Amino acid sequence: MHDHQGVELRHLRYFVTVAEEGTMTEAARVLRIAQPSLSQQISALERRVGAPLFHRRPTGMELTEGGRILYASACRALAEIESSLVQARDARRSVQVGVCGSAPEHLLTRVERIFDDDGSLDVEFAGADSQEQLDLLRTGALAFGVMRVFHAVEGLATLTLADEPLGVVLRSDHPLADHAVLTWADLAGQELLWFPARRNPRFADYVLAHLAGHGWSPRLHIIDARSQALYRHHLRNSQNLVTLRAGNGTTAGAGMAWRPLASDPPRERFILATLDDGPSAGLLAHLGTRWSSDDGVRDGRI
Repeated sequence: MHDHQGVELRHLRYFVTVAEEGTMTEAARVLRIAQPSLSQQISALERRVGAPLFHRRPTGMELTEGGRILYASACRALAEIESSLVQARDARRSVQVGVCGSAPEHLLTRVERIFDDDGSLDVEFAGADSQEQLDLLRTGALAFGVMRVFHAVEGLATLTLADEPLGVVLRSDHPLADHAVLTWADLAGQELLWFPARRNPRFADYVLAHLAGHGWSPRLHIIDARSQALYRHHLRNSQNLVTLRAGNGTTAGAGMAWRPLASDPPRERFILATLDDGPSAGLLAHLGTRWSSDDGVRDGRI
């Protein structure tokens, strides 16, 4: 009984090289192994096949009939494996990226451009709050996350996508829409359309404390919605209601207006993040290096 399962890929590669080079000496030189070791490997292959593969002639190695059959099959197998390896190397793979509900669409386009530049990655976005993304990154359900932050988060490697001041979004027919710039005093009496703090508690605490520091502690109108359309719907159908957004994140038209704050506005920072000790940290560092000169993109840690 012959141990065909003991035939390994290296045995076939050695066998083909000997057949093509014609001598053990030349084949050993091409393969960069010792000639005695190569002779032992060929003899072991013949034992596993159960038939001689070469006639040992004074002039060199000559294939037997069985050797010619194996040579043709081995060449096809090695060529197919090499082709498959090339295809596997060049195949595009999907990358799971979490996106918080407040991320503006232009940032998602930027993230797609960053990954497209690598040439082998396809982005698959999944909605998840910034706090939820931290847990999903740690469990491996996400490779990356697009988060809104202002504070330091231990254990993350990051690429900054945007760092912008927040302004005021309101109905285009709101009395304050007549102002080109709003002061903190202008906002007295206005309610603030807000999100549930559990989605990003530290960011919520930061912004509300910043507002209070400037004398505005608004009544919060909290809605549990991830859709920007729902936020606009509430703004359009409520009196004395405003919300905060970065200028680039505000949809033009749709009956909405955006006005900057005259002094010391709160800021929001969006990052592309992954675990700093995870399998995607090296890829993020590579992407950050290639995109560090891009407008608005900086790499680093938070």
